[in-house]
Amino acid sequence: MNKTKLESLSNELFNAVDLLRIFHDLNTRFDSLLFIYFRSYRIDFRSIYNEDFKIFCRTYLSSITNRTIYLRLSDDEDTPYQCSHLLSIGFTLAQFENLRSLTFNCVSSDRKINEIFFSHLHCLHHLKYLKFVDCPLFHFHVNDLQGIIDQIWNLPKLAHLYWHLKDKESSNFCIPTLVSMSLQY
Repeated sequence: MNKTKLESLSNELFNAVDLLRIFHDLNTRFDSLLFIYFRSYRIDFRSIYNEDFKIFCRTYLSSITNRTIYLRLSDDEDTPYQCSHLLSIGFTLAQFENLRSLTFNCVSSDRKINEIFFSHLHCLHHLKYLKFVDCPLFHFHVNDLQGIIDQIWNLPKLAHLYWHLKDKESSNFCIPTLVSMSLQY
């Protein structure tokens, strides 16, 4: 019988949500490993239930925001209102100061998200990868969208940008007024 050892599993199989839900409060050794040993966290909220998401944010997120290098937020039908919930408990993108990769999945903006959440994109000085997957633009005011696009083009390390636009939304997209010095793809 072939047994799998925990050590033989790839680190990429586990994101912070899984690790903390599985091993937190198991014993003090695991807690110290989770919060002291790990230097960086990958957080993917695509497949977390709403109640688990709220518990995770209230319990763990403030302890690891400065060590989060990958963040994926989703507002699809399985995981609605994640951005709004983060805002309601006081989180902004500026708190994720070491973020390298950020993905918005099905995030529909509203005025509050535009003003508070997206207005902090300029604080993500280490961001290299930014994706907007199925994120409608029709809630953006043209001036707000222009400001967000200019913030993105002004990010000092951004090399990869993916922005999925549907035909009816492409007319809302604004041409950047800045030239990006880092954007490659």
